[in-house]
Amino acid sequence: MKFNTAFALTTLAAAANGYELLRDAANGFRIGAATNTIHYNNPNYINAMKAFNYMVAENACKFVSIQYNKGRYNFDDCDNHLKKAQELGMAFRGHALIWHAMAPGWLEREDGNTMKQSIIDHITTVLKHYEGKIDTWDVVNEAIDDGSNGNGWKLRNSFLYQKVPNFIDIAFQTARKVSPKTKLFYNDYNTEGIWAKSESVYQFVADMKRRNIPIDGVGIQYHVGINVQPQFQKINDLIGRYCKLGVEVHITELDVSCDDNCRDWDGGESKQGQVYTNALKACLGNSCCTGFLVWGIGDKDSWRGEENKPLLFNSNYQPKGQYTAILNTLKSTPAACLNGNTSNNNSSSNNNSSSQVQPADGKSVKLNDGWYYIKNTGSGKYLTVKGGVAVAGQNVEIGSTKQKWKLTNNDDNTVTLLSEVGDFMLDIDRGLEENGANIQIYHAYGGDAQRFIIKETGKSKVYVISSKITNGYKVLDVENQATADGSNVCQWENGERSNQTWTFESVDGSSSNNSNNNSSNNNNNSSEEKPAGAACWSIGKGYNCCKSCNVVYKDNDGEWGVENDKWCGISADCATQNASKCVGAQGYPCCQSSCNVISTDSDGKWSVENDDWCLIDSSKC
Repeated sequence: MKFNTAFALTTLAAAANGYELLRDAANGFRIGAATNTIHYNNPNYINAMKAFNYMVAENACKFVSIQYNKGRYNFDDCDNHLKKAQELGMAFRGHALIWHAMAPGWLEREDGNTMKQSIIDHITTVLKHYEGKIDTWDVVNEAIDDGSNGNGWKLRNSFLYQKVPNFIDIAFQTARKVSPKTKLFYNDYNTEGIWAKSESVYQFVADMKRRNIPIDGVGIQYHVGINVQPQFQKINDLIGRYCKLGVEVHITELDVSCDDNCRDWDGGESKQGQVYTNALKACLGNSCCTGFLVWGIGDKDSWRGEENKPLLFNSNYQPKGQYTAILNTLKSTPAACLNGNTSNNNSSSNNNSSSQVQPADGKSVKLNDGWYYIKNTGSGKYLTVKGGVAVAGQNVEIGSTKQKWKLTNNDDNTVTLLSEVGDFMLDIDRGLEENGANIQIYHAYGGDAQRFIIKETGKSKVYVISSKITNGYKVLDVENQATADGSNVCQWENGERSNQTWTFESVDGSSSNNSNNNSSNNNNNSSEEKPAGAACWSIGKGYNCCKSCNVVYKDNDGEWGVENDKWCGISADCATQNASKCVGAQGYPCCQSSCNVISTDSDGKWSVENDDWCLIDSSKC
């Protein structure tokens, strides 16, 4: 038997240190830390590193570290990190190819065309050097402006953006071309919940997906503290939304400051531990979250300052309460769940939405692009959005009233189905694969949860609508074989029963079957018809109208609210009602009840409710 050095080292480390290693409880799930070679001569530091199975270099693999002088590449420090990871049996994460804050001065001085070529050359050289050794890279780091408020996004006005406005697209496209099997991530901070900048980054990534820019994942940095942290449900929902986009998520730089709790009986460790476990539980609860890293080993090495005690090990590299909290969370998580969050471990499998789908059974059929009424054969009723209401998460059911769906063919043998109510697609709730997963509408982004395969049945022009996420095994199903208006539609294993079979009635009356022709030649009147949307200014900008008049934010477009954790436009009818009401700021709402002033700035007085900042309503306080 060949002797496994890495296994022996980690086994000895667990025994010598007297504590269980996180990697042993992780069952293959990637849990790691940022390291720095300046500490590699400290045996206590190395022993603490052995607790993890995943590593990222703090600075060694960044642009300025590798190419300080133009055209002279020095991989020594990055190579040494990778070598240590290999010695300890750890996977390695690349960070970061392009970042304005750690770029060499010569790059900043270049003109736009020269800079563009330098970006391409750097990415090409680095990825070729590490081909087959590093399976995941942060391609671009921290490019979204901090002032982005969730209503679209602003790119940071860096020298990169000023001289090469499309540098992000160039970076990702170059990386995919050079290294097709490498997972390509965008990484940023202040993205831990569903609030201003987080929402902007989400919209930015969704836009990249819509434009077919090759992005595979999002890094959520997660630099937080006891006093300023996201609620568990918000980070859980945020990761779930990225899953729906068809991208992976890594929590990449987690540290938790003890803030004003540092003098607690345990130094704030129990409260910090709760923040850590909330992040880990949210990650493990979503199958697309495949990596979890803390930003450093011991407290004295942290950029947050030793006094803030932000990491899992103390300054002597002994595990703290936060470490135990993470360990217990891993140990209490079923192995199947941990194994389900390991898609990154096979770098040869690239989970792009464009990967070809092979239907499980039955022959896939290509219908013409265009608008259709979709009719269930068992009930004679039509696929409809409940109440015709244009809101993300609105239920899909059957009804006597026809509603239109716009079918668009994709290049992976799938289709998307856009509802007539607005910019919402037929969607499998949370991208779940199991029987009974609910069918809804959701913001149109075209991810795997919104891709379907139309397949033949034994009857002419009668089809099943199978889901890509189940590789065609499961189909749209009228729950309990019901036939009444309002009966629910869910996903279920394909049996070609009448409650699972559908016909497509073209709105313009033309034949739907396009098995012999390219659909691009058939995009006539039916594909030009526009969906009907509610009469509200925000619909044209891709956002729903709010049902309430609660204003959260105002800009040049109008007044904004938040419902179901999504931005929505406030109707003009609310203007009179809101004339004397508080309006939030910076993407945060007004406080509902609190008058306790925690902070004051140019926007007003601030408090905290439900673990989030809120603007104090002066009319109430």
